[in-house]
Amino acid sequence: MTSTNRFANRLLIFVCGLVLLAVGGAAAAAVLVPGIRDVWKDTGAQVTDQVGSWLQQTRLAGLEVSWILIAIVALLVIAIVLLIVFIARHGHGHTSRAVTDSSGEHGSTIVESAVAEQALQDALGGHSEFVASHVSTYKVRRTPVLKVSVTCRRGVSPKDAAAIVESKLLALDGLLGRELPALIQVSGGFRARVGKTTRLQ
Repeated sequence: MTSTNRFANRLLIFVCGLVLLAVGGAAAAAVLVPGIRDVWKDTGAQVTDQVGSWLQQTRLAGLEVSWILIAIVALLVIAIVLLIVFIARHGHGHTSRAVTDSSGEHGSTIVESAVAEQALQDALGGHSEFVASHVSTYKVRRTPVLKVSVTCRRGVSPKDAAAIVESKLLALDGLLGRELPALIQVSGGFRARVGKTTRLQ
């Protein structure tokens, strides 16, 4: 439930990890394996000479700088900007409004997410079946969705825990006069971790 695509997040992490793994493996091999170390020493000087030759041949008129270096710096700047945008967007998706209704004749009705979250938190806090609970509000396809996470005590059935949360959500729906889409996440032990109930629409 973030504003960035889950596949894009995992793909970026996978690619970065793969690049770091390849660089680390190559560096370790160049240090530990005698044959590779000798080849690296021989080819390293050739590569350095070749790169120096390219930089000399691609100098811009009136400048002592190669356009290759300028292009590399530009690419690095673009990569940094993209990473900053990615970091800024990551984790977003939270919304501060649970209900926005402008259909009335005398104005609009707005229910802040904090109201719904606190009401559910207080209702769930009175149940000894739960070790902890957390409620947050996200926007999914421009629709506010409640995410209710509860951690059960040992021996509590995930089905019973989900039923308790469902009853509190129904009470909140009655209070607000509408049904809020919600995701119920139950955890605490193996059976609880695999038992999830959703009311997403």
